[in-house]
Amino acid sequence: MKTDYSDYQNKLEKLIELLRAYNEEHWANYFRKSLELLYKGKPQKSISHSLGAYGGMGSFNDSLTFTGASEQDAKLGFELRTNLWLVCKSKRSIIKRAMEL
Repeated sequence: MKTDYSDYQNKLEKLIELLRAYNEEHWANYFRKSLELLYKGKPQKSISHSLGAYGGMGSFNDSLTFTGASEQDAKLGFELRTNLWLVCKSKRSIIKRAMEL
């Protein structure tokens, strides 16, 4: 049974677009790499890379600001941050990840 990663891809693309719009280049580039891994047919490696942004000092959770964003855009960005993490956690498979290596 194939897993559908379209929701994950959609959230990544929207988040990258929003990050770039508000000069969050470091994180936009970070998640662009996750998107590239997904495009290369390595969804579990992509998910693992995305999850690497969360947790620890200076993490995506800690340093995301959306400076200059409207309240609506900032809210959307923070929702995407949380929703991406949830999608990654729900689709992560250590067995599938090992098969991609």
